[in-house]
Amino acid sequence: MKTAKLITMGCKVNQYDTQSMRETLIRNGYTVVDEKYPADLYLINTCTVTNTADQKARQAVRRAIRQNPNAKVLVTGCYAESDRGAIEQIPGVTCVFGNREKANFQNYLDRLHTERPLQIQPVQHDAVREHARFSSGVSDAGKRTRALLKVQDGCSAFCTYCIIPYVRGRMTSRPLADIVDEAHRLADSGIKEIVLTGVHLGAYGMDTGRDKNIADILERIHGIAGIERIRFSSIEPMYFPDGIAERMAALPKCMPHFHIPIQSGSDNLLRRMRRRYTTAQFAHLVENLRARFTDDVGITTDMMVGFPGETDADFETSLQFVEKMAFSQLHVFRYSPRKGTPAATYTDAVAPHVSAERSRTMIQLGEQLSTAFRQAQLGKYKEVLVEDSREGGQQLAGFTDNYLRVLVDAPDSTLKGITPQSGEHTLNQILRVKLTVLEGEFIYGQLI
Repeated sequence: MKTAKLITMGCKVNQYDTQSMRETLIRNGYTVVDEKYPADLYLINTCTVTNTADQKARQAVRRAIRQNPNAKVLVTGCYAESDRGAIEQIPGVTCVFGNREKANFQNYLDRLHTERPLQIQPVQHDAVREHARFSSGVSDAGKRTRALLKVQDGCSAFCTYCIIPYVRGRMTSRPLADIVDEAHRLADSGIKEIVLTGVHLGAYGMDTGRDKNIADILERIHGIAGIERIRFSSIEPMYFPDGIAERMAALPKCMPHFHIPIQSGSDNLLRRMRRRYTTAQFAHLVENLRARFTDDVGITTDMMVGFPGETDADFETSLQFVEKMAFSQLHVFRYSPRKGTPAATYTDAVAPHVSAERSRTMIQLGEQLSTAFRQAQLGKYKEVLVEDSREGGQQLAGFTDNYLRVLVDAPDSTLKGITPQSGEHTLNQILRVKLTVLEGEFIYGQLI
């Protein structure tokens, strides 16, 4: 039996790509094993969004080689695109290939046993002009109850701090017919929730003449039997199409949760980042979403601190804006210079100790806002899609429509024949609960 281990780092686009390559491995006779077991083949899908991500990628490669020095070690993803040489220098690496070559993963498997390690030459790309490529897609999300569905790849925004346009290619929209076909396959496999993902979801259709946009995908998937929930993974504010909130609000399966990265609450820094929107425009977008989906809508965001030139006043302005927006969750990142980006050449860097302190302050504010949002949900009735069980099946865990993690005691034997000892049978079911108590990252729910 041939075994394979999959290691994914970074964004949901990478997670989707790994899932697609997983199906290729299974078709080729591999069994995917758990992290604690050694494998014959390691597939490491890397991220390069920060220096820390690069470091973690190298550590993951070395860890795999230590676990089985005789294994085939394949490395792909954004770090493989940005610094192939650094990975190739690690003794024991078999093959390195980029993001666009993931669509032709079968080719690399075919060549593994016929060519010497690292002799498979990289494909050269024009990162600025060349479009991204898509695999044949995913048919089965395995044991998951939510499935990622990639509808777009690539980026042409060129924010001054970001390396992604250089490693992912141009904004590229996947054909709508392929997206719908994959959604049908996922529904047939039992998936109830689909998460649309892409580097720039809102830019869907821009490269094809704007004849379609992301709302057209939502409307087509909404009619598929078996699919009960549809979400966005993340959508950039400068590519949030006009009218999409109204069209989504008319589709009951579209969940009231939006991750909209703002990066800074200072207009001065947004201009330096080349983000192409103002805080006023961002606030208007959030107000429109809350008007369409009520105050229960979850609005989460990414916030960068320590960007070159960020003054104390800029940071204070960001804090005030974040508090005003009352985000339900905040992901805070410290700026990390990326070689080849304009911001890496800026000379007005923020001192590391200042950046670290600002990060702690922003994280603390985010935790306060998250607690306040979740406390405001107590006493409300919500539907929870059960994703896993805990305490030997005695407790079930899942997410509400507005993306809050909920724990609920497993139903007794009178509900659909489920016993407390076999809570796993409740997985992938939608249960109605009353939110009662906030404890840590979870809200406890009472089964209705």
